[in-house]
Amino acid sequence: MKLNKLTIPLAGLLLFSTSCGSDFLNQVPDNEYVEDNFYASDEAVASSTAPLYNRAWFDYNQRSIVPMGSLRANDVYSPYNNPQFTLFTVDALNELVAQAWQGLFSVVTMANATITNVNTKCSPEVSESAKERAIAEARLMRACAYYYAVHIWGPVILFENNQDVVDNPVRPRNYEEDVFEFIIRDLKFAAEHLPDSPAATGRATSWSAKAMLAKTYLSRSGWGKADRDQADLDLCKEVCLDVIKNSGSTLMENYHDLFKYRHNNNIESLLQMQWYCSPTSTWLVCNTLNSDLCGDSKMMGGMSSWSAYNPGADMLMQYRYKGENGKDKWEVVRRDATFVTPGVHYDYICIAEGGYTYEGTTSIIKKGVPGGPDDDNDGYVAAMNSPLNTYIVRLADIYLTYTEACLGNKESISGDEIRYFNEVRRRAQIDEVSTVTLDDLIRERRVEFSMEYQNWYYLIDLYKWQPERMLTYFNSQYRGYTWDKLEMGDDESMTFVSNGDDWQTYVETEFGPLIEPQVKANITANNIFLPYPETDVIQNPLLKAEPEHYNFND
Repeated sequence: MKLNKLTIPLAGLLLFSTSCGSDFLNQVPDNEYVEDNFYASDEAVASSTAPLYNRAWFDYNQRSIVPMGSLRANDVYSPYNNPQFTLFTVDALNELVAQAWQGLFSVVTMANATITNVNTKCSPEVSESAKERAIAEARLMRACAYYYAVHIWGPVILFENNQDVVDNPVRPRNYEEDVFEFIIRDLKFAAEHLPDSPAATGRATSWSAKAMLAKTYLSRSGWGKADRDQADLDLCKEVCLDVIKNSGSTLMENYHDLFKYRHNNNIESLLQMQWYCSPTSTWLVCNTLNSDLCGDSKMMGGMSSWSAYNPGADMLMQYRYKGENGKDKWEVVRRDATFVTPGVHYDYICIAEGGYTYEGTTSIIKKGVPGGPDDDNDGYVAAMNSPLNTYIVRLADIYLTYTEACLGNKESISGDEIRYFNEVRRRAQIDEVSTVTLDDLIRERRVEFSMEYQNWYYLIDLYKWQPERMLTYFNSQYRGYTWDKLEMGDDESMTFVSNGDDWQTYVETEFGPLIEPQVKANITANNIFLPYPETDVIQNPLLKAEPEHYNFND
């Protein structure tokens, strides 16, 4: 691991670590402050953790977050833009694998540096509570980074002291069970020492840590086990109900509002990456994803965009569901907030021009595309510069996490155990259900969190619990399949339509003809996790050796 690239002095980053329209960062000290004498007050210590919300996550969020969390989940696909992540043909030389590895360990090393600095460099004027809060923020972000890493690679390298790795860079991987234990210890500490209310807009709270703790208990409950562990399921339910009943967080009434910049840090959000808002890109602390996601520059007021991503054919099929009368129905609210379909109109996009209507014949991404720079976003849009924060966890996730913990190892559940599942559906304006199965949860999560770069982490949890079932599920999806045109019916139905090109091979589905990919996905136990970056394996051969247990110095 190239820690010389990852350990970055925090004081020099403070200037850029703020978020739109909030008091997220206190006044920056004068330039004569240096790291050794910076930690002179509670306010300075609070400022020192601000980069953990943006700069620490930049490398991961910049490009690799979409392939890791969404392409592998089959949310979207492009034969021209990182198709190997959807088709599971990624090798160790892939630059986005290296970027994700470096990006997540950037979070870990910056969190470790923060903890070391707070423990060793604070003046006597700094209160113990301020130190504990700062360390709790750092441990929360470190836990989030390891949560993603274990879902991408399985065994990874655990460390708490950056200097140890500088002195001994050839280090073994640690067992997944130890990674989960490490994450849980960090999250418990954060839950105990963070405040119940944010110290400033966008700051983490104890509820942020508890939300991630609930997700981690659910992940661990079935990881590598034939039956989910009931003790972890019970802990998950307990923490979920605490967040649901006591955090003050509620579902946003309008699903579309979740993905508008003016609703950053909304009542449903429990933790977000916080990006710096300006009319131009401020590198290392800006959200660069809008240009990678936007397939029609008109949606961004003419700003440059170059996305080749389209919804996965299999993903679009998820928007059809069985209504309470047993008849097929089509979702509109979540579909239109996530993907743009032919003829759809958005009155909140390009407001100055009277709204935006899609005139294409295929489908492109909406979620993560903020609109134009003026009336839509107060001028805070440019190429590779989005004002949207990145969700790490929101309350709907906890609603579905609770439902799944109630399901546990059972075939189905009903009654009060599915009340929060139905609240998510009620917000989406689709029929409620009387029972919930695992298949129902898979479909609900895919639709609710499509293009929020989270779905793969959920699906890999299920693979680690029921590998054969999930391999069958993955390999039965239409991965890499494309289409010529998409037609919309009066009932909001969608039908794939062929141009009849004889140089393409079409396959008939109940939704219409799809174009077969030249390379079909074959997902196995050998490629379900990504390889470690080749350059890191060369520098650290122990990445190819058997994992070892981590030494928890209690």
